[in-house]
Amino acid sequence: MMKKTADRLLLVLALLPAIVASEETAPIEITSTVTHSMFSVAGGKDMDALKCTKPQRRKSPEPRPAPSQGDNQKQDPVPAGSEEEIIALSEEEEAAMLKKAFAPPSPEELRRNLPKSEWIKKFHATLLGASRQRIARVGMWGGSHMAAEFFTAEFRQALQDRYGVGGPGHINLLYGRPGLNLPVSAFCRTGEWHEALPPRTVSSPHIVSGLGLYAMTANTPQAALEIDLRSTHAKYRAHHAALHFLRQPGGGSFDLIVDGENIGTLDTEGQRAIGVVEISAAMPLSRIELRVSQAKRVTLLGLFAEDHQGVVLDNFGIAGAAGNYWRGVDPELFKAVATERPYEAVVLAYGTNDVTGKTWNPERYRQDYRQTLIAMRAALPQAACILVTPGDRVTRFYVKKIVKVKIGKRKTVNKTQVTTHYDLLTFPQRHAQAAAIQRELGDEYQCMVWDMSIVMREMGGAYALMKRSPPWMANDLIHLTPAGYREMAKRFVGWLELSSGKGP
Repeated sequence: MMKKTADRLLLVLALLPAIVASEETAPIEITSTVTHSMFSVAGGKDMDALKCTKPQRRKSPEPRPAPSQGDNQKQDPVPAGSEEEIIALSEEEEAAMLKKAFAPPSPEELRRNLPKSEWIKKFHATLLGASRQRIARVGMWGGSHMAAEFFTAEFRQALQDRYGVGGPGHINLLYGRPGLNLPVSAFCRTGEWHEALPPRTVSSPHIVSGLGLYAMTANTPQAALEIDLRSTHAKYRAHHAALHFLRQPGGGSFDLIVDGENIGTLDTEGQRAIGVVEISAAMPLSRIELRVSQAKRVTLLGLFAEDHQGVVLDNFGIAGAAGNYWRGVDPELFKAVATERPYEAVVLAYGTNDVTGKTWNPERYRQDYRQTLIAMRAALPQAACILVTPGDRVTRFYVKKIVKVKIGKRKTVNKTQVTTHYDLLTFPQRHAQAAAIQRELGDEYQCMVWDMSIVMREMGGAYALMKRSPPWMANDLIHLTPAGYREMAKRFVGWLELSSGKGP
């Protein structure tokens, strides 16, 4: 027995160098140490608006559009799903379809969707106390509904109208992915950047990530980022910026340029840990630029811009994200970065991407979502918590068949006839079940639950919202239009008693 143990020990020692060198293997040891680099600059520099040169495509597992100028265009970006073709139904077809629709919410369902008054009071008291002394932070994680920024922009404004303008908050370094918009003027990327997102399957290896549940890596000197921190929202001013990166064996270095001046070179070589670059300015910052300075790996985990006081909403929405993302990141490193940037409140808006597919198992969903909340509470144990359920959704599919059409008295020709079919029952039922599960687990993990599916069904459901003029639902009947997202956000703000004249 002792000989077998000794042989195993020798084998482990012999393989250790290969294990350490392998990038595919989870790190053997992760420290929760956070290292800081501090810079003070004057700020207040009047710079021309940032304009991006023709961007290069970012390396990722699947093809994605290249990044472009920030969301300072005059018109709203086209939301996901709005380009899909709609084939109108006849009045008879529509009437027959609506008879099979999921029922509107009952009075009992509407009552259950009311917030708990004591939790609402605690939410407001927490933000009020923190915002009077410093920056109070609210973090919002979710999928494409949040990534689009239409919902979160309304929520951010309501928070800041009440508790003070704390700045734009998180600037998502994944910008360029479909459906992702930013609260700043422009974001330019050059060179090759590789993104890492958590796996959706539990058995896959963890990734190292920041608070946004992603990482961006470059290893060529041509790689650079440049961000215009000034926002189209005139009230947003950033006197403080924080860049999170990964310290790692073999890490490279990058130059940091603030308002056109190179303030230093940061080395990311070291034991695996979180690195934080903090930049403070007497006057508002205009621009941050980062340039990889050698052919070694530089991994970025997040960028944040904020003021001295007030409230900040960090939008961590990623199109396609699911609740399982929280289970796919290294827990110890995530705890370290959450401790570095704590939150007064956390909002999780997941569900649409968790109930897709031909079949769905509610009990499996309950188990998975419980693990999501366990992971969230492990990193953010004291934060006020709000869960936003998936909204209403309709499935549409087309049926084609060949029909004979008479031409004259004797001749007939074959033509393709396309019939639209809508399923107004399957996914509305699933989303209602998912919302019930979130409500059940929300009580267990001290989270309020806002049921967006009930709100949308009370308004007639996804199909009725698409038929509005102007529409509030995109043609894919999954996503909303910009106007629809803003309307949902206003109702969420009212539910949270953030509307004018409400609150403590």
